[in-house]
Amino acid sequence: MNKKYPSFLIAIVTVSFFLIPNPGRADVLGQKESFFVDPDFDKYNRSQLSATLHHVSDKLYFYVEDSYWNGLDTFHQNSLVANITVLAEEFDERIYLKEVQFWGSEANPGVDSDPRITILVEQLASSNGGYFNTANGYTKSQIPDSNSREMIFLSAESVNSGSELTKVFLAHEFQHLISFNQKDLINRINEDVWLNELRSEYSTSLVGYNDIYRSSNLNRRVISFLENSSDSLTEWPNKSSDYGIVSVFAEYLAEQYGKNILSETLRLPLSGIDSFNNFLQAGGYYERFSDIFLEWMAAVYLNNINLGSSYGYIRPELRDIKVRPQSSAYMSGSLNELTSSYSIKNWQPLWLEYNFDTALNKSPKIEVGGQSDQNFIVSYITFFNDGRVRLDRLPMTSGKGVGYASNLNSGVKKIALLATNGTKLSKFYTEETPYNLSLKVSLVDPSLVEKALLKDGALVRKNNEKEIYVIWGKYKRYLAPGVMNLYGHLDPASAIEVSPEVFDFYTTSNYVKYAGDEKVYAVWSDITKHWLNITPQQWDASGRDWGAIFTINDLELNYYKTEADITR
Repeated sequence: MNKKYPSFLIAIVTVSFFLIPNPGRADVLGQKESFFVDPDFDKYNRSQLSATLHHVSDKLYFYVEDSYWNGLDTFHQNSLVANITVLAEEFDERIYLKEVQFWGSEANPGVDSDPRITILVEQLASSNGGYFNTANGYTKSQIPDSNSREMIFLSAESVNSGSELTKVFLAHEFQHLISFNQKDLINRINEDVWLNELRSEYSTSLVGYNDIYRSSNLNRRVISFLENSSDSLTEWPNKSSDYGIVSVFAEYLAEQYGKNILSETLRLPLSGIDSFNNFLQAGGYYERFSDIFLEWMAAVYLNNINLGSSYGYIRPELRDIKVRPQSSAYMSGSLNELTSSYSIKNWQPLWLEYNFDTALNKSPKIEVGGQSDQNFIVSYITFFNDGRVRLDRLPMTSGKGVGYASNLNSGVKKIALLATNGTKLSKFYTEETPYNLSLKVSLVDPSLVEKALLKDGALVRKNNEKEIYVIWGKYKRYLAPGVMNLYGHLDPASAIEVSPEVFDFYTTSNYVKYAGDEKVYAVWSDITKHWLNITPQQWDASGRDWGAIFTINDLELNYYKTEADITR
């Protein structure tokens, strides 16, 4: 199957056979070749053209389309060759070295048994800076219209203009060539388009072309993102907004988890979201991709690292990123209930804002409903009257969830609701199906929330469910049957059955510590414990709450098997 995506373009070809390299060859200046090109991106919809080799560097062959070359006068021909020479030097001495060191190597010597990469300077359709087609990485016997070269296509107009963007295009497309080798050839797996493009966008930062922000490609991407911040991260119709969101998300990933999260996932025999979850688990992180996506949604809404290191960007130029909510409402005595419905695609961010008349002394109640077979992921940011801000995950069961934005010591002036659909983890298309999510925000009497408060140490279970939790402060912790037996005073029969509203008022925590020991662990459902090997400053910066730590006895501490530390 042959799939093509312009570039900013990439074409992905899926084949199920090994490569048989051509005999070694070395091209010479003045050599003429006939190349297959992509009619979707060619200015004149051609599928084939002739070109001549006009420059050879340590790493590159630069072929120029003959019809374009012949249309230039001598001055502009010389100017084109001069620009190519500068671009080749930039690639050899900067782009190639930095990208290969970070991402890994392209296929070298590759299908043509030649260590040099072929660049075809071609007349492309408007707005296309370059493209890459994986078909060229195979022999002609495998794919008849393959050029059987490690090959990148660049816009003739861009190269001839000497635009600084040309080296951005080249750095972007070179990552695709590397990814083809690392994923398709070595690991025999196809990368999701959105993640392949995300890495190519980050290559621009990696090489240093975004260091001067005002004139950078990253600045262009941020502007594009803010113009359409609700674009799906993973759907890929190849619009400018697609590049905007992956660029902004890539910078957040690199800041929060280190840029190696991008390179190490490239070399895994997994694609897309699965590769991220594998990286996070192996690295001892408690987060998974869905957690990171919600954290990022909070970051681009708040963008204030004073609230916590994950609540914004560290780079000063990126601190101005602040998305506007898709909807903003003011609720008062005359409007104390608001119902709405939205269609959300997979990994499409939705921000909604609700402002309240604080004189009413009411507590916001949030009710969410969607299809039971869809994994809607929802969190909400509460803005208290005393200036505090808190991010909570809204627990969802079978597509439904209820939460309260309340604090008995301080009223609530605003909440921001963040939602996405996290059902699909791979095989995303150019157009994804949206699914309906209904939302209801109402103002209720604070006494309803007060009734939800239970004494510390109380055992509770939700109506008609067996799982038992222990309450401490605003948190609840699940007690497995084996754990219950380790405490002589705990009687399952004493568990209080509570309504879903009361149950969901308490945030679930899995943090524990042994009495007299300062070590804090995260205990997981697989009966393992993971030491949070971080400083108190890192704990605070991560947004974790000291009140979420439950004290346990030595029997329970030893009940869990010790596994990898959590280091952030």
